[in-house]
Amino acid sequence: MNHDDQILRAYAVITSIRANVPERHEIEARWVNEFNGAIEKLEKSLGIDLQEFKVPQDALKRFVASCNSLTNDVTYLEGLWCERAILMQKLDSVLVYFTGLQDREDYKIGFHPSN
Repeated sequence: MNHDDQILRAYAVITSIRANVPERHEIEARWVNEFNGAIEKLEKSLGIDLQEFKVPQDALKRFVASCNSLTNDVTYLEGLWCERAILMQKLDSVLVYFTGLQDREDYKIGFHPSN
């Protein structure tokens, strides 16, 4: 596959995540993994470092499902979770970054395939 196609695919994934991520305080790790995978695809296709736009691994945590104040027992949600706000901040920042690049350059860069 060519680079423009990979860029367009990554953009499709990122915008789809933005539109479909659940409106809860915490979200499953799969959303973060899919987003970070799209960022890696952009890095490879564009040949630039986009690490600061990835959700860091330490943002994935176990979240408490319930706790018993009498016994001090704590039950955790299954798997790893991330605060939705962290993913949304990273997602919005990468979209703003590429919009800024497009506005600054005379030619199209980023998420637009060549004609």
